Amino acid sequence: MLLMAGLGAWAYQLQQGLAVTGMRNVFSWGLYIMLFVMFVGLSAGGLIISSAPKFFHSDRYEEFARLGVLVSLACIIVAGLLILPDIGRPGRLYQFFTSPDFRSPMVWDFGIVVLYGVLNLWYLWLLTRRDLAARGSRFAFGTEDTQSGRDRDRKLLFWTAAVALPTAIMLHSVTGWIFATQVGRGDWFSPLVAPVFIAKALVSGLGLLLVVSILADRYTAFDADRDELASLGKVLGVFLAFHVVYLLAAERLPHAWADHFGFWAITSEFLIGDSIYFWLWTGLGGALPLVLLLIPTLRKRLSVILAAGTLAVAGTLFEGIRLVFTGYESVNIDAAPGISLGGEYAGVATDIWATSGTYTPTLVEVVVTAGIIAVGALVVTVGLRYLPLQQPTTQGTYAADGGNEGHD
Repeated sequence: MLLMAGLGAWAYQLQQGLAVTGMRNVFSWGLYIMLFVMFVGLSAGGLIISSAPKFFHSDRYEEFARLGVLVSLACIIVAGLLILPDIGRPGRLYQFFTSPDFRSPMVWDFGIVVLYGVLNLWYLWLLTRRDLAARGSRFAFGTEDTQSGRDRDRKLLFWTAAVALPTAIMLHSVTGWIFATQVGRGDWFSPLVAPVFIAKALVSGLGLLLVVSILADRYTAFDADRDELASLGKVLGVFLAFHVVYLLAAERLPHAWADHFGFWAITSEFLIGDSIYFWLWTGLGGALPLVLLLIPTLRKRLSVILAAGTLAVAGTLFEGIRLVFTGYESVNIDAAPGISLGGEYAGVATDIWATSGTYTPTLVEVVVTAGIIAVGALVVTVGLRYLPLQQPTTQGTYAADGGNEGHD
């Protein structure tokens, strides 16, 4: 239903133009790009968490590797699809391939997104193909389930992880540099933009993996180890502390010092922040889940881990909203008359000019976005139903109808 509604809303947008969205010349990036950044981070973080143990020849968190890659694949599909409605004429998308301008970071980001999606598909198939062959699935594509084959796959997984880790880091770094290299938006410039985006990816990617793992454990045959979940909760706490505490201080304190040579002015700028989105990110999405995960007796509870993961993902969403609004609220042509909004002259006064940016997503944008996110949810749902997402020693036997039966 969400898919159909999203397609209908997008068809309406294509017919009427981007004027049906809340975006204008002053505020030309809106909900689509905000969530594009978020889902790129979710995908990158999920793949980093799944690949790091493979690269270091560790069996730690082995149960979550396949699910992590599946979630990463779903998120990068959502991120790629979110580009389409943001482009006024998506029929010209082929020009990314036929006449790319390599001076544009958007071209590099588009190329990495495509490469990253292919890499996720290969990685997921490599992780599951021997078990698919054991089940007689046609998706094994001729692969045989042999011990020597599994030994070769372990070596291939190491080299795939060796490629996946830098690709994931590159993916979200380039996404951050898209913001930092907009010379007309000085508020986005920061030498720390790439580390901040990578830290954001680790927080949100691991948070989403924890949420999906717990929900899959509750509602599907996927069986999540409670001790491993608690251990990953501690890792999420470390990521939160590094991102929300250390990197926030490293980024904001020099700016506050440069802008205000006074103790209270510096302190208020640094601690109090500048918008409600700042507090929703640092407080609700940062400090609160960090406190929950710091208390040993709490982080062993699945409900607490679920809440902390959800808040961590929500926090990165609010951080993305704050990022976009910070750049667009201050118009880079602040002298009258400002920037044209493309409105109409009313005969007495005019509303076609603006010197400050405002943005509110329209219903069309929300419905289109919901439809695209539903695609990712469908990918995860189908994967949980038909793919062997756990190791043979822990997943029990496979049902003849293509599903898997978890153990008690």
